[in-house]
Amino acid sequence: MTIQRHESGKRLSQVLVHQGVAFVSGQTADDLGQDITGQTQQVLASIDRLLELAGSSKSRILYANIWLRHGEHFDAMNKVWEAWIPAGCAPARATVGSPLVGPDTMLIEIALQAST
Repeated sequence: MTIQRHESGKRLSQVLVHQGVAFVSGQTADDLGQDITGQTQQVLASIDRLLELAGSSKSRILYANIWLRHGEHFDAMNKVWEAWIPAGCAPARATVGSPLVGPDTMLIEIALQAST
C-alpha cells in the first residue's frame, strides 16, 4: 500500500493519496486581511491546486470539513462555496463554528477528502 505525500514537512503533508483517496490538510488563507469572501476564495484556490497535484479535482470531493471563526459568516462563505462546486457534485459536508488556532483574523479553515 503506497502512500503518496505532497508538500510534506515535519508536521504534515498538505495533501496525500492513499488507496484512491486524496486527503487535503486544513487550508487557510494567506492574506488574513481579507474578509470571509476573500479568505474563502483563497482557501478554495489552494484546494484546487492541491487536488490537481493529487490527480483529483473539486468534482470528486467526497467529504469536506469547514471551520468558521464566526457563525455569521456562514451565508457569505456558502455563496462562494456554491459558486465553486460544480453543479451536481456537492459533497457530504460539515460546517462548525470554532475559535480556530491562529490569529484572530483567520476566519476559515477547510480540510477534505476526494477520490482520485
